[in-house]
Amino acid sequence: MRLITALLFSVCLPAALTAAVTDFQLTALPGPHHVVQGHFLTFNVNAVVTAGTDDTDGTVPSVTGIPPGSSADFLTLARYCCKTFIYRVGGELPLRVTTTAATPLGTYTLQVSYTTKAGLVRTTPYLITVDPMPTMLPVIPVTSTPRLTGYKEWKENASIYGKKHCNAAETKVFSEPSVTYYDGARVYYQIADLTGDHSFDACANMIYSSYAKYVNANRGKIPGYHVFGEGFKMTFLRTGDQTAKKALETLVSGSLYANWPDPTSLVHASLSREMSYAIEANLLDQSLGSPANPHFQDLVETLLGHFDQWFISKTVPVVQPFMVALGAEALIAYWDVTKDPRVPPMLQTAADQVWTKSWNRSCSCFNYYNDDGTLAAASQDLNLLIAPMYGWVFKQTGNIIYRDHGDRAFNAGVTGAWIDGGKQFAQSYRWSGKYVEWRQEPATSCQGTAQSQAGRSDKRRPPCK
Repeated sequence: MRLITALLFSVCLPAALTAAVTDFQLTALPGPHHVVQGHFLTFNVNAVVTAGTDDTDGTVPSVTGIPPGSSADFLTLARYCCKTFIYRVGGELPLRVTTTAATPLGTYTLQVSYTTKAGLVRTTPYLITVDPMPTMLPVIPVTSTPRLTGYKEWKENASIYGKKHCNAAETKVFSEPSVTYYDGARVYYQIADLTGDHSFDACANMIYSSYAKYVNANRGKIPGYHVFGEGFKMTFLRTGDQTAKKALETLVSGSLYANWPDPTSLVHASLSREMSYAIEANLLDQSLGSPANPHFQDLVETLLGHFDQWFISKTVPVVQPFMVALGAEALIAYWDVTKDPRVPPMLQTAADQVWTKSWNRSCSCFNYYNDDGTLAAASQDLNLLIAPMYGWVFKQTGNIIYRDHGDRAFNAGVTGAWIDGGKQFAQSYRWSGKYVEWRQEPATSCQGTAQSQAGRSDKRRPPCK
């Protein structure tokens, strides 16, 4: 809420409080540059006063050069106040460009301008490329499925270390270093299903209770990287506990990113984890009958924009594989509901580049990059969080290179991850079971284009599973 308050203060400050600007510099900040026909992208422009003090005389932002048939709007002005002008020049302002299915393909140079009431004009360019809607990935027939060598130990460790971390000291209070983090309730329900030992349900319930207490005590207003909704949904579906369903609703309505219409800071790829969790929480809430968040698609397009910044436009210097994996999990959940054909090729590109640039053969692990791009100590602790992305791409393509990559990451994660730590255990078992599921066989029923998959041009094909 402090960010929203600051934004409103900077945009709508009364004119009498400041003196007029004499000059400023306008730049477009790094952001996504590719948009698929019929969708939108959002980027930020930033103004810095270079002479005088800030202006309150009603500076008017504008944009030219948008693709034919498209539209552009300055979101915070439309949603909060002012509509066509800003009181203060300084700061970031998000611009959304919305295309249609008929928008001509190609690259366009937008010109974003600020014009003060005194007539001073400053302009900055921004390139965007309108891409066609991708077709479904071709599926290669798979003739055999090798044994997953780490599977037995992975399953055994789920039980051994699951019991180790199922104790009041770790589960009574939600905290980052403990097994409650990375959605521990979900983890334990999954272990109960995997092993057939439903004593683990009690472990899940302990974590659910502590996390629900944390969420409800803060009315859902918790950090975006603390948003874990799957455990709430699983508790509700398994027990019928209406308070679990209500806690999920509170999580979505109160969380800053899950229900926040201001995209100013969301454009930054550093917030991809928050976007991923927000998308998942919204999808979970909607699956239990809650109305859709009117700003939900903002979150999806923003996360796709992060992938564009990482792997297509490459405007972000540091790409952390575990952040990519969390984003992949969210986009897969979104794809499960929508079958948006943009998702498979984007995740295939991500899987390719993460492997090429971040897989470290010496440790059989993915390099962990600090925020400044420096490398941390090599570790397999995140392998099982990243491997499922490769399993899903294999399922969509049948290309065994992704299964091979995933097997190497999975097996090394089983033998090398330090799961004596509760957080590390939970992140290892958050969704590694999906890797085991997806590596078994590709989705051969998903062959063909997005059009044929939807049943519009080839009715003989069954829908994607």
